[in-house]
Amino acid sequence: MRITLSIIAVFGLLVWAPGLGHAKQKAAKVEAEPPPAATPLNECGCYRDAQDQCHCNKTKKLKCACENDCEPAGCEEQRRKQQEKDAAAALKKIQQNDKKGQAAAKAAQAKKNKEKAAEAAKKKAEGGESRWK
Repeated sequence: MRITLSIIAVFGLLVWAPGLGHAKQKAAKVEAEPPPAATPLNECGCYRDAQDQCHCNKTKKLKCACENDCEPAGCEEQRRKQQEKDAAAALKKIQQNDKKGQAAAKAAQAKKNKEKAAEAAKKKAEGGESRWK
């Protein structure tokens, strides 16, 4: 069993390790030197080059004010997460309103039943007069 696990571990390292090296090399190439800007910087700190490719300056805080334009890579993901949060908040509010409505309906029904019971008790206490005299 130990030999099998050792073989799997070594095989995994041999297969996985070269991929990590390529990723670092690609990142180094991307960061090397961006091409000159063909358009001025937009509000997000990004510009387009002569081949109409988007390049963004690295900033600590991501600005996503340039929808449908050249903007940083994480903006679409950030927008999607915000929409999910908004949808969850709206659903929670709807559920709370529904609960309140159900509680109010139960209270109204209980009040109606109580009034009917009080009315029936009152008629019974009056001597149970019949409807037809």
